[in-house]
Amino acid sequence: MNRRPLKNVDIYSDAGRLEAVYREVLDPLGVAVICHPHPLHGGTLHNKVVFRAARGLEAADIATVRFNFRGAGASQGKHDHGEGEQRDFEAALRWIRARHPGMKAIAGGFSFGAWVASRVACDLPEVAGVFLIGTPVDSYDFLYLGRCRKPKLFIHGSNDEHGDAEKLAQRVGTWPDSEMVLVESADHFFSDQLEVVEESLRVWATTVLEG
Repeated sequence: MNRRPLKNVDIYSDAGRLEAVYREVLDPLGVAVICHPHPLHGGTLHNKVVFRAARGLEAADIATVRFNFRGAGASQGKHDHGEGEQRDFEAALRWIRARHPGMKAIAGGFSFGAWVASRVACDLPEVAGVFLIGTPVDSYDFLYLGRCRKPKLFIHGSNDEHGDAEKLAQRVGTWPDSEMVLVESADHFFSDQLEVVEESLRVWATTVLEG
């Protein structure tokens, strides 16, 4: 394992300073941005699902950054219902790519963070793949993913209370370049099954970035 110690860093978007943590790796395969769940329901960069997603990516020798959206934790600004948060995501992606010029990037998040990240990442040529964990299909419209030609990974619990698993599976089956890992009996937060999130993301990210 060639991971460096986790660093607290500052990222700046149009909302001001964003609180973030960055994991550098030696000779990285690529870079990744991971977004957290809804801040008005307690979501931050320290969420367990976000932490385990980052750990899976780091195990694939990918440098990671996870950050608090505007108004969450110590980040400046105020919650913007997923609009200004897209610019926060773009700022984080610029930040990590500036430290690893020319590296392929993957991007995504958990729940609200998956919605925010995927809306931006699908249109960015520097992003090689998009991951969505606990996709909240009961709360947001994800039909734009039907136009997204990038590799997409969906990790979802069969008992997810914020996204009907059958509805998501039907949509994933019609969306291009998409695959779904259905975690049996898992709820939205993958209680007691977080290792599946970590390992699934490690394997998928390695395949995308080595391809």
